[in-house]
Amino acid sequence: MARMASTDSSPTPPEKTQPVASIAPPAAAEEEPPGPARRPLWRRTRWLLLLFLLAVLIAGAAGYFAGLRQREQARQQQKFQAAQEQFELGLQDLEAGRYDIAQQRFEYVIRLDPSYPGAAERLAEALVVLNAPTSTPVPLATPTPNLAPVKEIFEQAQEALDAGDWTAAIEALLALRAKDPAYRAVDVDGMMYVALRNRGVDRIAKEGLLEEGIYDLSLAEQFGPLDRDAQNWRSWAELYLLANSYIGVNWAQAAYYFSQVYLVAPYLKNDAYLKYATAAQRYGDQLIAAKDPCAAQEQYAASLLAWENQDLIPTATKAAKSCMTATARPPAPPPPPAETPTPAVETPTPSPTPGDGGGGG
Repeated sequence: MARMASTDSSPTPPEKTQPVASIAPPAAAEEEPPGPARRPLWRRTRWLLLLFLLAVLIAGAAGYFAGLRQREQARQQQKFQAAQEQFELGLQDLEAGRYDIAQQRFEYVIRLDPSYPGAAERLAEALVVLNAPTSTPVPLATPTPNLAPVKEIFEQAQEALDAGDWTAAIEALLALRAKDPAYRAVDVDGMMYVALRNRGVDRIAKEGLLEEGIYDLSLAEQFGPLDRDAQNWRSWAELYLLANSYIGVNWAQAAYYFSQVYLVAPYLKNDAYLKYATAAQRYGDQLIAAKDPCAAQEQYAASLLAWENQDLIPTATKAAKSCMTATARPPAPPPPPAETPTPAVETPTPSPTPGDGGGGG
């Protein structure tokens, strides 16, 4: 029994009674990961440096493009001032009758700014005066006698004017003037001016009757000065007739004058743009024959701008390629071959033979 008690009260094995000793981690594991305050200085400031460099680049680019815009604005301002100055001088030349100088000034203005207000119209006016023959309008034909009283004829003319029937108004006024030239002469002259002026403009602008419209406006001018709009239509019609006179005779002149018509009134008589395109194409063909592909290319481009003729595109493309070839810089000649230096050949010194020189007996 005592033995059994001793057996039951035996101490616990060492591995169960002693506490488990903690295992120390490696020295490297004891270090904390480096935080922002403990990073190297270059890592902490590199983003600031990159942002600074980026800001410098953006500021430099902005300054560069701002400079380009300022230079372009200055250049455009200079062009505008030059065009304005030449346009004003051209108007003075027109008033003084110096039409050839006025033509040069207005052409220069159009080269600077094709859309400059009034330049094309004034150029057309100068060209017409320089090239169109002068003509004196023939008086109106004697009208059919009107047996109605003059007062009734006057009222008929007034009603026709109100309705926009210019021909009926003119016929009534002519009948009135034939029956009683003194009846309300001032009013009749004013009504005749309005009717002739409006019919002339309509014939040119709406009906394509250029000669008839010019004739009406010339008659209207006998009753009073034409307004600017009527003068423009007459100038454009006269310029068209001038340009048309060169068709088939002188393609260069036809292309030049029709280019002015196309600029101010491209649909005058409904074929101005077609005749311009045709004249420019034929003139381009002549320039190709004269071995001038660059000038021909300009004419072909103008023709296609006025009328997109698909048949002309291959010819225009060929002229453009020929122009590029003709104006391309010739390749630089190859550099001369480098001279290969000839190695210096040393002349061997002959070995002394026995018996030569001193030492012998």
